[in-house]
Amino acid sequence: MTDYYYPVLGDEVNLPMYVLGVGARDKEFHFIREEGYPNHQIVYCIRGGGVLKLDGQEYPIAAGDAFYLPPHISHEYYPTEDIWETHWLTFEGREVKAVLDYIKLDRAKVFHIHDVNAVDAIFKKILYLMKTNYYYSGHQCSAHLYQFFIELNRVVNLQNGTKDGAKLNQLQPVIDYIDKNYRRDLTLMELSDLIDLSPQYLCRLFKECLNMRPFEYLARKRIQQAKLLLLEDQKNINEIATLVGYNDCSYFCAVFKRHEMLSPAEFRSLHKKANV
Repeated sequence: MTDYYYPVLGDEVNLPMYVLGVGARDKEFHFIREEGYPNHQIVYCIRGGGVLKLDGQEYPIAAGDAFYLPPHISHEYYPTEDIWETHWLTFEGREVKAVLDYIKLDRAKVFHIHDVNAVDAIFKKILYLMKTNYYYSGHQCSAHLYQFFIELNRVVNLQNGTKDGAKLNQLQPVIDYIDKNYRRDLTLMELSDLIDLSPQYLCRLFKECLNMRPFEYLARKRIQQAKLLLLEDQKNINEIATLVGYNDCSYFCAVFKRHEMLSPAEFRSLHKKANV
């Protein structure tokens, strides 16, 4: 596949993020950019092989491998086989840095995509829309670019077989246990014993995988269940507090408001069906 497109930009540049270029080459060119490229780039390999030179190191790039290059980062890449098919996106926008930080692409990086077809399907939608060249194609591509990042996060950072995926799999029995027993008074020792870890390591594992502590996860589970009960409008708030694991209704209300910015009563009133 060899195809590419660089749009003439319109008011999509006012969106949080937008696509500057998209393309594919059966045999990628040899690029030497001592001053780097002026915009963000993500390049991933579909088949064949090549090499990326970055920060004085060489990285072999084969099928499923990818690299992210921030603006103005010196680099070089070239094919090492007759076929080196790469697909690439260049993009900008005021929220790009925040999204890239979230998916752990906060610097130039080489990484592996465990389900390249998932992200490539979105790439192809962007390429197709760009080539239609109708007025709102850039706006729709902005939405697909966000979807591309979210899918990339899933298949890179949380895919089974990666370091993070293995940690999440290790943690899963604890998550399942909390989901089933959130009404009870759980202890950190009880949770850590489930997977034969120390309480300290369990906390670290939660932080690495879910960016929260075990009891933060428990609180979120309880609040989510409380919201469902509040929407049913059949039990009072004190009863709901008890049903989701809080013996102290005042404490339940404080936790609920910290998470939802509303009290349980305000949440119920806001979402209650009107009497007609």
